Amino acid sequence: MPRLNPIFSSLKTYPASALLQRKAALEAAGRILLDFSIGDPIEPTPDFIRQAMLSAVAPRCGYPTVRGSEAVRASMASYVQRRFGVSLDPDVQILPTAGSREAVFHMPLLVIDPHADDRLVVFPDPGYPAYMRGALFAGGEPHPVQLDGDYVFRPWTLPADVLRRTRMLWVNSPHNPSGAVTSLDDLHRIAAVCREHDILCVSDESYADIYHEVPPHSMLECGVDNIIVLHSLSKRSGMTGYRSGFLAGDPAVMRQLCALRSNPGLVPQDFVNAAAAVAWSDDTHVEERRQQCREKKALFLSFFDEVGIDVIGREATLYLWLRAPGGDEEAMAERLLDAGIVVSPGSMFGVSGGGAGYVRLALVPSLASCREAISRWRTLL
Repeated sequence: MPRLNPIFSSLKTYPASALLQRKAALEAAGRILLDFSIGDPIEPTPDFIRQAMLSAVAPRCGYPTVRGSEAVRASMASYVQRRFGVSLDPDVQILPTAGSREAVFHMPLLVIDPHADDRLVVFPDPGYPAYMRGALFAGGEPHPVQLDGDYVFRPWTLPADVLRRTRMLWVNSPHNPSGAVTSLDDLHRIAAVCREHDILCVSDESYADIYHEVPPHSMLECGVDNIIVLHSLSKRSGMTGYRSGFLAGDPAVMRQLCALRSNPGLVPQDFVNAAAAVAWSDDTHVEERRQQCREKKALFLSFFDEVGIDVIGREATLYLWLRAPGGDEEAMAERLLDAGIVVSPGSMFGVSGGGAGYVRLALVPSLASCREAISRWRTLL
């Protein structure tokens, strides 16, 4: 047996993997489940996107480039302009990625010196597990900041010594798992503190287009100095399996990111980029998907308000963040599982206690399945 990186022994099974294993065991036992655990919507990818990818599969597919085609980068820049009113140079300020997780995981490699005192990677807790894991594998020191109350991340309140030792800071708005949205004023405050302390601010905006009424803002609206944003087509266009997204922002940082990503060859295939180009260029299908999510959310919010279940972060994402009765999220998840409803205990997303006392409901099944879940849930009450 080879000697392994000791980080492996300190990590639990990746949370989503553990949940999939548990679900598979129940289904193998014959249980009929309504699965609200993993954020993978059931609605199909729009056909025009699929056809664009199929048409781009050439008889010979050569090596793709890190920067991707001019067409895909232009479509991403056009999206940012339409959505946030920010002009980017597609030649120097945008890079396509193979989804969001790999970009999150590899980002700390850009700035972390594993031998330095200032090697903190700050991120909200609860949050996307790759924030911590990427920091660890890069030799950084993860610094989770536990959220509660409204679940808005306010890093300007961190102690001065923490900010002094921070190399990179993750922002996630709209926030997974809570759905909380950071205001533009607060984004400006985050940008200011990162520039004051020379911290690379990376804003994970994968859920920016899944909202109820008011479109969330982007960190790019605060200027690009020391700022990188991450966007994804997984939820926006129902392209989870395509693995397609992009990084954008500070041109000096983007040049270094291009060099970093050239080493492991972190590149989407050209035919995936062809699908991405048409997806980023179209907003109509996104509004349709957003409306589907609104209808599901309205059903559950009406039910939860009726029966007195407290919901945080109603305004965005395809998630609902529910306060567990008595603060026992494991008991709530187990009880729902008895009724064939699969949810994620909030502690799955936590590192230092974040998420305890809540469960996450991902609005991914069909509208009919949502109605069935509410009917089953009523029987528990």
